[in-house]
Amino acid sequence: MTALLANSVFLLFAIIILGEGLGHIRIKSFSLDSAAIIFVAMAFGHFGYMLPSEFQTLGLVLFIYSVAVTAGPGFFTSFKKQGINLAIGAVIIIAVAALMTVFCCWLFNFDVSTGAGLFAGALTSSPGLAVAVEAVEGNAAAAYGVTYAGGIISVIVFINLLPKILRIDIKNEEMSIDKERTENNPPFTFHHVEVTNTNLFGKKIIDLKLKEIAPVVLTRLLRKDAEEPILVTAETILREGDKLRIAGRENDLQRIELFLGKAVDGEIAFNKVLTKKSIIVSKQSAAGHTLGFLNLRETFGVQTTRITRNDIDLPASSTIKLHLGDVIHAVGEEEALKNVSRILGNDVKQTYKVSLLPILIGLVAGFILGQVPLNLPLIGHFSLGVTGGVLVSGLLLGYLYKTGPFIWEMPTTANAFLRELGLMFFLATVGTKTGATIVETVTSQGAELVVAGIVVTLTPMIASVVMCKYVLKIPFLRMLGVLTGGMTSTPGLAAVNSYTNSSYPSSAYATVYPVGLIGMILGTKVLVYLLSLM
Repeated sequence: MTALLANSVFLLFAIIILGEGLGHIRIKSFSLDSAAIIFVAMAFGHFGYMLPSEFQTLGLVLFIYSVAVTAGPGFFTSFKKQGINLAIGAVIIIAVAALMTVFCCWLFNFDVSTGAGLFAGALTSSPGLAVAVEAVEGNAAAAYGVTYAGGIISVIVFINLLPKILRIDIKNEEMSIDKERTENNPPFTFHHVEVTNTNLFGKKIIDLKLKEIAPVVLTRLLRKDAEEPILVTAETILREGDKLRIAGRENDLQRIELFLGKAVDGEIAFNKVLTKKSIIVSKQSAAGHTLGFLNLRETFGVQTTRITRNDIDLPASSTIKLHLGDVIHAVGEEEALKNVSRILGNDVKQTYKVSLLPILIGLVAGFILGQVPLNLPLIGHFSLGVTGGVLVSGLLLGYLYKTGPFIWEMPTTANAFLRELGLMFFLATVGTKTGATIVETVTSQGAELVVAGIVVTLTPMIASVVMCKYVLKIPFLRMLGVLTGGMTSTPGLAAVNSYTNSSYPSSAYATVYPVGLIGMILGTKVLVYLLSLM
């Protein structure tokens, strides 16, 4: 067995298997889930079994990149709408942590280097440690080693206990945010309207400029006394008594009704000529193009009523870009719809295929970005590092979605697999490193440093919870992303993901992580300056 444990790959798998088994043990609805891997790894590390650093780097970049690519499309939009509040929550964590570090240094008589290491370790920030070691000589690394384990454990325990302390029902929270998302993106429906506005008789649809009133789609038209409907095109001329089927969101449909005429009951049924079809975008050649570019109505005589993406109905506007997995709801003649299906793919199996090349390119780009030297006022020279570079790369590529032949977004199943695999690698490696020195460093540095580390970890999180919940009114699941992102804590996000399948914490995490990263660099420099004055 000793020989097997000396094999790094076998040791990695053994730690993950034991950690997963321990994580599934529940005590009164409490479990560690994936985070249990780090505790198993610490035990192995204590007895001298170590994993190479390459596993940690690989795991970290896979986890961060998969999170960033998913959050990328909504990152910049969310930053405009609510990102400022999220960023404030992250800044509070760093500011309060710095103040508590100063207090602990005064209380326990720590020197400047110990204080800097305490600050970086309690917030589990490797960039913070790098700045601390560069800024001041001494035992910053030792203090970091003692407080790092406490920081990880404290964050995990805090994140797991927080829903119980605040008496939060996770399912209700998920439903609440889903409802908010639905209200921001109302479902599509349809109305039937009889044209009674005399000013519209004899005019072409294109001349009405309906898009200026509301983003709706006129799909079918039934002439007065006719039995079969026709497909509405830009050149269709309205006549008295025409009945239109209009697709769109409820509020938009009501506005259009006031302009066109009056609502009528009944159904404008399909006949042998017109039919409707849901077509899946599965060809990479179609993904990334706009509906206007494809020009389906003019080229094929097919009317697109709406697009369904991630269970959300979107308006079929000419500027919307198609993504792999989008469902196009279209109306037209059978043969025309078959032609459109050939262009878009309409093969659900293709949407699950994974191309490794774009993933590898994104990771390499992240490594390169992490090495680019930056210079900011007060901060000076610094770089984003591997983690920050991969995060920025994932966010940008996820936002771009497609560049030339490369589609940067991963299928949901592939993304979840890479995220979980990366997390396991990271937790196992960090655990063995921490376990190897935890007893020795605690003995040499004393209980004061351990207590100070827990205080510096928990106090800013508590302050941020109070601010986010009661002042900024941030929903609980997004608040969890703020806490873990502000702490730049991957294990903390893993703890969140263990009891919710929602993407909201990960999205908030990706939004505030850059703030936490840069804030730690700036905060460490300011902290060293303040401590040097004491």
